[in-house]
Amino acid sequence: MKFLNFNKRWKKIKRTLTTFTICILLAVLAGAGLPISQMMQSLLTTGSIEVMEEDASLEEDSSMAQASLLQQIRSNDKLRRVFLEKKFVCGTETVNLGNFTPEEMVTLIKQHPGWSGYIEAESDLVVQETVNDLSPHCKENAYMSLDKEGNLTLFDGKPKEEKTIRTFFQLDVGSMETSLPAGVLEQLQNGIRVQDIEEYNSVLSTFGDYAVAPAGNIIE
Repeated sequence: MKFLNFNKRWKKIKRTLTTFTICILLAVLAGAGLPISQMMQSLLTTGSIEVMEEDASLEEDSSMAQASLLQQIRSNDKLRRVFLEKKFVCGTETVNLGNFTPEEMVTLIKQHPGWSGYIEAESDLVVQETVNDLSPHCKENAYMSLDKEGNLTLFDGKPKEEKTIRTFFQLDVGSMETSLPAGVLEQLQNGIRVQDIEEYNSVLSTFGDYAVAPAGNIIE
């Protein structure tokens, strides 16, 4: 709880600094003779176009993959077992949905356009759902801490048990010792429980500022 309170305060400080930086940028550009409204519209339009193009590309890839899967299913009248594989941010769960005819499989997939899937060894159909949350197992057992190499790591159980789920990035422990409030680094070394996606993202966001390599470089 203390860690989360600290993180909320730190995020507020960073938002303030970001706002201050934007204000300076606006003042400089306005001084150069560019109307602020025009400049803001340009920035927002450029960002929106990039996001829209990326989303459209992802949707197109997903549609093509699903169309290919539906074609495989329709290629014969085979009855198949169908498994739903839920891929969480932390953890995976597989549920047996039962036996489906090709028509039932097609209906199931069309009802869930966000699902992907594959036919396993020409037998079972595995449909996959991506869930932006922690699995029930992770909510009960996940800890964030440091491994022996100083990497921010997600553990299944207490860190001393060394059951690594995922390694994120190496941390600059020296900078953390001088920058963070007393006790935060020790808390991380002992293990920080993450019980939901908000706590998971909060820990990543806070310690990502002390990553030796960019925080996007996640080691699987």
